[in-house]
Amino acid sequence: MFSMRRLLLFIATAAVLLMAAGCSTDKGFKVTSCSVASVTPNGLKALKAVLKVGITNNLPNLTISKIDGVINNNGLPLATFNTGKIKVAKHSDKVYPLTCSGSIADGVGLMDLLKLATSQDFSGMTVDLAVKVKFFLGISKTFRFNDIKVTDLLEPSVAAAYLELVINETMI
Repeated sequence: MFSMRRLLLFIATAAVLLMAAGCSTDKGFKVTSCSVASVTPNGLKALKAVLKVGITNNLPNLTISKIDGVINNNGLPLATFNTGKIKVAKHSDKVYPLTCSGSIADGVGLMDLLKLATSQDFSGMTVDLAVKVKFFLGISKTFRFNDIKVTDLLEPSVAAAYLELVINETMI
């Protein structure tokens, strides 16, 4: 059964991959894996999860300090999610825990989500993301991505292109 929990975890995982998978140059930053370590329901409209994110970093230290997102369906907010931070060590290849939380937007019922999830029609769904990255020397920048089609997030090469452009242009 496809539930709200699975939908929010899918989007949070996709957001992490969008945020980092694109930094895949040999000289830079690459997400090597992303999996769900644990999920804890928080009432009927929210959940908390821990993801395990594998990262190879050939750059100086950096911190992905937060990711905030809104999942929209045909322009209306469906759910929100956010993450904790990851301090990525320089010249490392490690698996980092990433805490995530998500909740259903006001005015959206659990039955609405279940109906949407069981239809598996994501064509009207988009994600808005704000990703804050702190680079070496304390330089930080918030990157915003609006109206990213959920169907595009299902294609890894499209998701990867967003952050590859951002990190590579910022670091060079």
